[in-house]
Amino acid sequence: MKSISKYYLIIAFTLIGFVACTSPWDDHVAIKGNNGKTLMEIISENPQTSTFATILQKTGYDNLLSGDKILTVFAPTNDVLASVDLNDLETLKTLVKNHIAYSSYTIIEGHFSTDKVEMINTKKMSISGQQINGVSVNSENGNFNISTANGILHLMNGIIPFQKNIYEYLLTQSGNLQAEFIKKQDRLIMDMTKSVQIGVDLNGKPLYDTVWINQNKFLEAYPLNDESKNYTYALIPNNVVERIETKYAKYFTRTVTSDQDSIVRLELIKDCILEPVEINADGKYISVDGVKMDINAANILETYSASNGLIYKLSDADVKIYENKVKTIFIEAENYDSIFADVSAAWSVRNKSSLHGGKDVLMNSRTEFISKYSSTDSIVYTNIYFYTDPAQTYTGGLGKVNNCFIQFKPVINSVTYKIYWSAYDDFSWHYDGSKTREPVKFSMKMLLSFPEKPIVYRNASALFVNNFSPYTVFASTRFTAGVQEEKELQRCNISTVDVDSPYFLLSRNYLYTDENNYFNFYNGTDALGDRETLICPTYGKSTIIVSNTTEYKTTYCGPILLDYIKLVPQVDPNE
Repeated sequence: MKSISKYYLIIAFTLIGFVACTSPWDDHVAIKGNNGKTLMEIISENPQTSTFATILQKTGYDNLLSGDKILTVFAPTNDVLASVDLNDLETLKTLVKNHIAYSSYTIIEGHFSTDKVEMINTKKMSISGQQINGVSVNSENGNFNISTANGILHLMNGIIPFQKNIYEYLLTQSGNLQAEFIKKQDRLIMDMTKSVQIGVDLNGKPLYDTVWINQNKFLEAYPLNDESKNYTYALIPNNVVERIETKYAKYFTRTVTSDQDSIVRLELIKDCILEPVEINADGKYISVDGVKMDINAANILETYSASNGLIYKLSDADVKIYENKVKTIFIEAENYDSIFADVSAAWSVRNKSSLHGGKDVLMNSRTEFISKYSSTDSIVYTNIYFYTDPAQTYTGGLGKVNNCFIQFKPVINSVTYKIYWSAYDDFSWHYDGSKTREPVKFSMKMLLSFPEKPIVYRNASALFVNNFSPYTVFASTRFTAGVQEEKELQRCNISTVDVDSPYFLLSRNYLYTDENNYFNFYNGTDALGDRETLICPTYGKSTIIVSNTTEYKTTYCGPILLDYIKLVPQVDPNE
């Protein structure tokens, strides 16, 4: 069967040669047949490649070149291998794998038909005309397009340089803080799919013939070692690393100093992984995570063309904090972490093209917020309504318990924030005068817990636990139907009425004169901020809850209607 497959392969290459010879190149580009001999046999018999044949035998790759896989070999001639140490086995293996490719690559009309060739070491080499990574094929007749039973042979005028990928290059940078950090993320873990159970121990627990594999969480997230990727890496010296990290530190505060140090270093390394770009001018160069790095072209000390991108060794660089490293956070309501109501059908995600993310989230509930005309006269009185049904015939899902909520889990920085949110009550009967004498108004409240603090949650008694403050929540002035608006949240005192305070009902000003003093907002200053700001003490994942039950409890708790939340860090624009 093997001889038959070789026979058909020879025919295939002969046909290719026949087609090529119809061009003006004629015999000069025709693929040369070799009577069914393998690549290894041809290389061994050619006096120009005897040294390469020896290297193949030393490294064991003679077996690959004697097999039935289709390969292309770019064989350096003896003279260019004269300085290679034939006793350095690892170097020889690296050289061999850098000169063999799967599949066939031929020269037709003076050039290869592709601009890339992937070697068996997964390195992708650039092709230009008859050059592989800048090294030319020996164009003398008989030295290229040599067909064999298992592939194509080209003789080369030089050794194709081995290109390290970005990670391999970083590993050569002894003492560099960034490279050392990435390497330290290596972990040996047991490969359960390859480890074989060989028995049990005295306690009956399984014993394995264990196969260990290396795992690096950083490289899984940012694969600088992946030959199929393409990045630009800004390699900065240790003194610049330390300077920028000092600037980052206060925005990534953790209770454990070693955790904070690791997070800060990780953040800076991520910012050095840029989108693929050639740096040839001063500018702001964007990272794969969207952070801009300020680079002056005069600070480029060295450029290395890696197999998966470019590395610029710099003497200096910088990263601005304001709306760059620490940005405004938009939390779209539809990207919630979880929702709660006693009836799940009370919740709906609405498609609204006019909204920030094209959607909002609504929880339908009964409410006492709506005033309507009397059926007999124009006297306004409070009437308990289903929020979305003016006829009170709604039969769908309704939230009828205290403190229904929608929850989010944003990662926030250790910084002072101002908080905003947006909602749009676009039910026409709420504001067009057909059913109500004045536009409908509604309110919501926000509770939250900081990173590394006990998580805020609703317990079985419908009470919130672990809010950032036992006496205040965040709220805004009430939303008005028919008005699409963004409102600033402020800390608001909770009700002091004994039956209301456990539910975090908002403190009402019953002598209010306008919407700005409808609620009793907090007017003090403490470690958490003031009326308009929130000081977040630590960096990490927080919990934010938006809830109803602001003015009324029991079954008339009101709706939740939310477009987005916006957290604006208070950072010096010059930083």
